[in-house]
Amino acid sequence: MLGTTLALASMLAMAPAAPAKRDNDAHARRRGPVFSVVAAPRLGVLLAGGANVIQPVGFGAGFSFRVHALHIGPIRLGGAVDLGHTRFIERRFVEGQADGRTQRAERFAALGHTDFGAGPSLQIALGPLFVQGDLTVGVGISTFTRPLGILTVYEEKHTDTSAMLRAGGLIGVPIRNNQGITLGTSVQRYFSTYQLVAVPDTSGDPAVLEPEADTNPFDLVLDVSVGYLFQF
Repeated sequence: MLGTTLALASMLAMAPAAPAKRDNDAHARRRGPVFSVVAAPRLGVLLAGGANVIQPVGFGAGFSFRVHALHIGPIRLGGAVDLGHTRFIERRFVEGQADGRTQRAERFAALGHTDFGAGPSLQIALGPLFVQGDLTVGVGISTFTRPLGILTVYEEKHTDTSAMLRAGGLIGVPIRNNQGITLGTSVQRYFSTYQLVAVPDTSGDPAVLEPEADTNPFDLVLDVSVGYLFQF
């Protein structure tokens, strides 16, 4: 296994430089820093505790900055900075007493993650495109709001700030003038210990005991993104 890895690394190191086609000279560069900026909408999927409290598919956006300055053949090593936000929304219908009768109202629950991170990045130029892997560590700010009644005062709000680990990769396709598109995916782990009740009682019956907190809503998220790439 080790011999195969070393052989592959040697072949990559001896690979010819990528041609600077369509004015994509940053992608073809083999000396000096290569800077990459990506802005991308996100499709988020809750993989763990968050899916216990709200529907698991959300949306968001991210912005990333990369600099790769160490070249080993087509392999580039450098650093990354990421920031973004992913939000999950669910429409809910709740009931309650108002004006002496039972009324029904449409309300919304929302779970959001804001992430900031930095860490190492590896990029490999493969002819007209490149593949990239990143590992960033930072801070996540998480919020969760859900309705418990027909009035806005009957609403739960939860907030937590925790360490965050983000691991992911992407394929970049420079198209023209150092601009292109990316297709990426990543997993974000929030090291939150926050606990709440997954399904709270909304009957208002004083005889019903509130169950103990049984889930962590700020846990694991998968992001898939298609972004705009600019290199220089």
